[in-house]
Amino acid sequence: MPLSNDTTSTIQTAPIPTPTYGPSGSFTVLAKTFIPHATPATVLSAIRDTKTWSQWNGFTPLFTFKSSLSPESTSQSTPESRTGDSDPALVTGKPGWLDLGSEGDMTVFMNGDGLVEGSKKSREQGMIITVLEPLTTPLASSQDSAQNQTRKKGYRIAWKSVGYAKWQLHSERVTELVEVDEGSEGRKGTEYVCWETFGGVLAPVVRLAVGGTLRERFGEYAEGLRGFCGEGTGKGVESFEGAH
Repeated sequence: MPLSNDTTSTIQTAPIPTPTYGPSGSFTVLAKTFIPHATPATVLSAIRDTKTWSQWNGFTPLFTFKSSLSPESTSQSTPESRTGDSDPALVTGKPGWLDLGSEGDMTVFMNGDGLVEGSKKSREQGMIITVLEPLTTPLASSQDSAQNQTRKKGYRIAWKSVGYAKWQLHSERVTELVEVDEGSEGRKGTEYVCWETFGGVLAPVVRLAVGGTLRERFGEYAEGLRGFCGEGTGKGVESFEGAH
């Protein structure tokens, strides 16, 4: 699938730090796009609501919660709550939504679009949500010094993979969603930046074997999210605009 002019994906040999593993790592897969006509809260809701993944996410279209954190048990035992009355976008306890600490398995399609009938999955990848927060700190993806960074309005969500010992292979995927509002004559929407940094003794093997494929899939994920949230193809996406 060709990417739009607003979407790029690359392999970074200088790894970008992640919340859990810091600056350690071997390489990073990085994807960026601009999502027009969508707020960071709207984009975050699409990422968190795993029920929508089958509409736009050809890379990992299915998510299965662990038994202790399944959508059914969450909806029955935990009423919806908010991490803060001032930010409805960070509501917790919604059935099928990723919360801080949520754990489960993503169905991964490395060799084709998982939304196309007949595509064969590659594996089930375990993951845990490690970060879900407003952007109250400088952007971790920025190349500027901390002193020169300005605080941005938006959100950050991250998850780490599970299944290997840390020394063997570890990775963490971070997504930052930043509001763009350049006035009545400029762009309005959300800047999406997502990276996954891989480390451990097996990381160079992963890069050699599937680095190029990961780069392609990260770009397609960004493009699918862009279309779903910003171009009217995903009318079911929940927006928090005006929810205060």
